[in-house]
Amino acid sequence: MKHKVQRISTDLAERLSKWEQVDAITILESAEEDMTSPYFFISLDVFYKGDIPDIETRHRVFSDAGAFESSSYGKKDRFFIEDMPVRIEFKNLDRINHILELKPDVFWAFRDSGTYMFYRILTGKVLIQKNLWLDHIKQKLTKLPESFWNMLAISSQATMEHYLIDVKSAVVENDDFFYTTSLSGFLKSLSSLLFILNHEFEPSGRYLNKKLKKLKMLPEHCISRLDSLVIEDDDMTHERKADIAELLTKSVVPFIKSDY
Repeated sequence: MKHKVQRISTDLAERLSKWEQVDAITILESAEEDMTSPYFFISLDVFYKGDIPDIETRHRVFSDAGAFESSSYGKKDRFFIEDMPVRIEFKNLDRINHILELKPDVFWAFRDSGTYMFYRILTGKVLIQKNLWLDHIKQKLTKLPESFWNMLAISSQATMEHYLIDVKSAVVENDDFFYTTSLSGFLKSLSSLLFILNHEFEPSGRYLNKKLKKLKMLPEHCISRLDSLVIEDDDMTHERKADIAELLTKSVVPFIKSDY
């Protein structure tokens, strides 16, 4: 990590840690990117208990920030410090503890972003830690039961197959817009399933392709077929891509345990 990035990140973390509600603060891998890359930004996860200060209070803490803005529900702040983009996400401890109970009613939390929330917790580098809660959670994430992965596999397989049907239907109807959105959904759900089958947490979309290609267990021809779905080539028609998507689906199903 560059010295300037480290200095700014440490300063921001120290400001935030003065709030008694804050338990731990981590910095994510986007801060390791070259500062000229569009993928570079300082991303902090702030784990807290109780209630965080309101938007106006947080804005005052970062009075030296430029272009400060917050999400409508107040759990994400974005701004610039010394021309560096900063994103801060506030994570409630009770919510995380509840999700990690892995009861059937919590699996909605994985519907949109898969296991990315766990990826952030496990890979974030600690800047501030007031007790052992984060260590305990990270240890728990390395020992998730097989039933957890089974449940996610069932859900991801169903979603993948749903999108495959949509892709094929869009081809028949010559509906380019629906084809594009359906193919995007197919790629996302297939990628999620591949990480699940490898018992690995899913990274952000920026790193999804790079990390997917390093997975230990992949069906034969998986990477070349995935590449075929994203390239722009006159020979790679919508019909051909739909066929490849079906081949990918058929190739990954045998890796799913029969008791899933």
